[in-house]
Amino acid sequence: MFNIIRVSAGFAVGVCAVALSGSAQAQQWYNNTQQAAPATQSATPAEKASDWEYTVGIGAGYAPTYEGSDEYDALVIPVLGVEYKDGLFFGNVRNGIGSYPLRGENYKIGASIGYAGGRDESDDRKNLRGMGDVDASPTANLLAAYNFGLAELSGKISTAVSGDYGTTADVKLGSRYPVSEKVILSGSVGTVWADEEHMSNHFGVSSLQSVRSGYRRYDAESGVKSVGVSVGATYRFTENWNTNLTLKGDQLIGDAADSPVVKDDFVPAVFLTTSYKF
Repeated sequence: MFNIIRVSAGFAVGVCAVALSGSAQAQQWYNNTQQAAPATQSATPAEKASDWEYTVGIGAGYAPTYEGSDEYDALVIPVLGVEYKDGLFFGNVRNGIGSYPLRGENYKIGASIGYAGGRDESDDRKNLRGMGDVDASPTANLLAAYNFGLAELSGKISTAVSGDYGTTADVKLGSRYPVSEKVILSGSVGTVWADEEHMSNHFGVSSLQSVRSGYRRYDAESGVKSVGVSVGATYRFTENWNTNLTLKGDQLIGDAADSPVVKDDFVPAVFLTTSYKF
């Protein structure tokens, strides 16, 4: 039994490492999407063959090159995840590697180590010329969720361990509705607050950047940077195979929307993924 757990844990860490080292640009957008759950409830512990659950898959996305860009890129989306005992340990692209040690009938509270992609000047030479790079960041995350009926209220606070990400707080209200055994619809609304470091690095223009880029100097301060909505649909081909389509739109507001770096303050994205759960 010990050897089985040790092998499973090793495989889990490997899966997480691949997920967190994937395309930084893909993570920037996909991390904030809400994947639809299977159309039926997960098996009870007695029905499960193992306490470990793995998800592997691939997908594609189409989104702005960075928040506020009017240039778009096609993205390759990795779908990789692992979970032990309903979240006692987990690893996925959205929340990183962590655990929900505090859990009740309707709530769970946990923490994780994740990764926030950066932004390279070369990503969009038309709009970012002279702005320099925003470094990617490992992050420490505090997570919480509360379920009531078909809806879930969730929150995530992420702060950079190093790099240029700063700190953000994301609050989201989501719902998932099974239309049939094969189809489930999902939707969410949410908002993101960011501290001054995050806002300055992503939307501010320093004196040096102003000289190099031609943009006016601009100070972006802490505050709510966006509100957003997403809708999705999942189709289950079999008990293990499914495909998911998600449409997402964020509206930049406040200092983020007013930044000279922002060419379009509405940020749309679309994702199509296929995955296998075992």
